[in-house]
Amino acid sequence: AVVSTQSGHYGRVNNLRMKIICLLVSCLVLAMAQGKGAGDFDYFDAFEMGMSHAINMWNGMIKEHLLNEDMTGYNDTIVATLAIVEQQICPADTKKCSPDESWLLGCNCRDGFKRLGECRLKPCELFRYFKDSGPDGLAKFVMAESYSERYAVVFEYFANPISRALCDCPGLVDASVNCVTNYDGRLFSLLGIDRSVFDHVVDNFDWGALSKIFKGYMKVGCGVKDGKECITELTRMFSVAGTFLDNTFSSKDVCLSLIRIEDAFVSYLHTVASFNMETESISSIANRFVDAYLGMQREAICEPSCAGEVADAFYSCCAKDAFDVMFSKPLMKAYGKLWESIWPLISESSQRPDFSQAFKKYKSFMDLGTFCGDSTDVYKKEKSTDCDSALIPLLYILN
Repeated sequence: AVVSTQSGHYGRVNNLRMKIICLLVSCLVLAMAQGKGAGDFDYFDAFEMGMSHAINMWNGMIKEHLLNEDMTGYNDTIVATLAIVEQQICPADTKKCSPDESWLLGCNCRDGFKRLGECRLKPCELFRYFKDSGPDGLAKFVMAESYSERYAVVFEYFANPISRALCDCPGLVDASVNCVTNYDGRLFSLLGIDRSVFDHVVDNFDWGALSKIFKGYMKVGCGVKDGKECITELTRMFSVAGTFLDNTFSSKDVCLSLIRIEDAFVSYLHTVASFNMETESISSIANRFVDAYLGMQREAICEPSCAGEVADAFYSCCAKDAFDVMFSKPLMKAYGKLWESIWPLISESSQRPDFSQAFKKYKSFMDLGTFCGDSTDVYKKEKSTDCDSALIPLLYILN
């Protein structure tokens, strides 16, 4: 389903980010245990090592499990699998669904997509796009020599096609949710897997809240602001974030580099390293994390000599709209409902952590004129008569 594909992407990105943070914190703790001070430990070397480890892991998986030896196409196993799956994603357009023929997605899913009119063909179009263009994108990712190249490949070949499909056919969100919540396919029985855990998650998860969040984000990505298509504009910002990483790992002390904010970056890592899950509540940890994170953001975007260059790179009407939607009352309510449904699925405790204070602090980042105070007036100026621009958090999109 399209929704699970996109949410899976964000899940993998967040998981990668956490692995890198954990590696840095582990190195920090080890350095402390060995009696090394901040001056004896190169945090950026550790950061680069963590990122390189993740990239090498992805590259190895792609070459070993997805592509053929010369990386010109999928390997034989993937080709055979795609041929089987294609019959399920792109079935003959018959009036009545046969459970035997629709064993993967099920008839409820297939019927749901058929109700989308012309958009009923969009899943098949996406599948065939990835079948035909996927190898080229994966090969370019493996061969990329910089993070800016990798970011560009990920968006050009994978993220943007999905985003454009959702913009063309917003009904895909609810149709995809229907595929999960009313699943009547035979995959579990064919694999001999008990589906009770799947059913428990489906029954207790707030799919309505998830759908509302996705539609809110689609409203942002599918828009045109200040004469610019937001899908293209947001892609450009992420690509520039790749340049930010390249500059950092090349030890360039320039505006678009973490080298410039080394002290704030190290302070952030020290804060994360000090978390104690045994003595602190999750809410307290969340508040301290946001405080440290915003401190690092303030150093990154508000420093007067670099504020202008940072604004040129990441300051846009599309970003402003993204923040407005992300922190709107309807979506804030949806986040709460989604969290309420997730917590019992991941914890045996009946007491949910309260993240409202942390969210309120993070929301302060929306108003950059106030956030930066008297440090700079760059963010107090309008970029155009059409919008008051805002900034996508630099350090959010870096990894």
